[in-house]
Amino acid sequence: MNKVDNLSLVFQALSLAILFQDYNNVDLMQELRQQDTNYLEKIIEQNTEILTILKGGNYERERTNE
Repeated sequence: MNKVDNLSLVFQALSLAILFQDYNNVDLMQELRQQDTNYLEKIIEQNTEILTILKGGNYERERTNE
């Protein structure tokens, strides 16, 4: 019976370690999603500005008329 209790304790410790790793991965993924969103918004804003400059300032006006 003692071997079963010891094995159970080992499995519980491994389970806890996996749980902590998963918790850290979730935090990391949320931070990466937030960074992706922020960078994507910035890239879109910059591309719009570049198109506006290349088209002589008429890009926004043409976009609203579509």
